[in-house]
Parts: sequence; structure tokens; C-alpha cells
Amino acid sequence: MGTLMVSSLIEVFVHSHSKDIDVGHYREMSYHWECGLAQWAYGELAGQFKGRILCEEDVGVLRQVLEMAKKEGREVIVYDASRMGDRMKALRRGILKTPAAIMNGELYEGRNEISQVIASKPNP
Repeated sequence: MGTLMVSSLIEVFVHSHSKDIDVGHYREMSYHWECGLAQWAYGELAGQFKGRILCEEDVGVLRQVLEMAKKEGREVIVYDASRMGDRMKALRRGILKTPAAIMNGELYEGRNEISQVIASKPNP
């Protein structure tokens, strides 16, 4: 009772950046804001990043994982590796780069790996 099944939980690790420091990154994200990609990410996770921005790769992975989780009724926990506590969680799990996801107890790093796993799942 009260035990969460490992397979129902998906952990996603991303890395946010200060929009005040990385001008090139902010400029890139401003283009995505117009097409709706960044708007979607901030609409879904507004309180978590508090004025920080995510790169296109991290936003894309988040979108894919959240859509899959919604279809499958799974819980998603998002960690921001730019925060010390979340970075330590990532390192303890063997994560060296973001984006990364742990699904069904397996670690996947990078957009390509995560996208392949999601694409290989049968539609419910």
C-alpha cells in the first residue's frame, strides 16, 4: 500500500539556462516562442523553471515524454540539472548529459535515444 510501481514513473532530466547570460540561446528560443514550442513548454511547466529557459532539444524531449505519459496514464517527474540537488540526483543515477529519461528502470540519454524508445512503443 502506498508503493509506487517503478514502471509507472518516468523521470526526465533537463538543464535550464539563465536567459540573461546566454544571449545566443535566448535568441534561438525566441524563434521557437513564435512557433509555439517554447510557449507550450512554459505553459506546461511554468512554475518549475522560474524565468529560466530550456534548449530546443530539452523542450522536444519533454513534449514527447509528457504526451506519451498522458496517453499511458503515467506520472512524470522533471528534474532541472542546473540545480545542485537535481544535478546530484542525476549523477547518482549515472546521468552525464541532458536531456535524459528513466523509463521502466532503463536510462536513455539524448533526444535520439529517447525518441526511439517512445516511437517503438505500441499505441494504446
